[in-house]
Amino acid sequence: MRLRIFAILASLLLLGCSRNVDNMVWAILKISYNPLTNKAEGGICGSAFFITRRNFISAHHCFNEMTFRPNEGFPKVKVFLANDRGKIIQGIQIKRLVPEYDLAVGEVDRYYGSIEICKIGHRFNTGDLVQNIGYPKRGLIKCELRMIGSDLVVRKISLKKEIQDGKIEAVMKVDINARDVQIKHKELIMLSYSSEVGFSGGPLLLKNSREVIGMMSLVIPEDINPKRPAMAIKLNDVLQFLPREN
Repeated sequence: MRLRIFAILASLLLLGCSRNVDNMVWAILKISYNPLTNKAEGGICGSAFFITRRNFISAHHCFNEMTFRPNEGFPKVKVFLANDRGKIIQGIQIKRLVPEYDLAVGEVDRYYGSIEICKIGHRFNTGDLVQNIGYPKRGLIKCELRMIGSDLVVRKISLKKEIQDGKIEAVMKVDINARDVQIKHKELIMLSYSSEVGFSGGPLLLKNSREVIGMMSLVIPEDINPKRPAMAIKLNDVLQFLPREN
């Protein structure tokens, strides 16, 4: 009987841990709009996760200067965070960009009760089972918008996040000189699977402990590796750039 009770309690704890981890991952949305014509366009451009109650991190290529420019033909833009529970955080600001690690560090305007903070892991090995959580571009199901004067108000949003599974294939030094990602001779985590647009900036977790060990960054170009594995920035390498909880 005691063993059965212990097993039930352990299962509940694991479910609670999974729920909390899932709730720390947010989608980055960019909506370009024109108040005069009531037209708008945009969608998911990446993922982000929280390292303190007010600070989040994401990929630099998701939050570079182009992110805050309206799409061609639109005079205004709104960039915000949202999750699959319908929560929206509009008061965000980028505090630091570290392009050599494809890193963006952001801050929200106040404390939000719906935010969960990641648990950082410092040790991992080749072959460890991992998973990453994020919002692929196709994860935007519905977005209800309303124009109030010249401002765009997001009334309701419906998103779907996804989980990718695999293992750590290798830890290797990488040189990437792409249009949106430029990493020079940095150690990255190479995964046994590929990825897609929208997962960038999301957390890479050890499957067993649920500790976050990396941030999803890029997919290796086909001319370098035809298998196109996904790569993640080691969180240990960017801790020096991250704020601490007050």
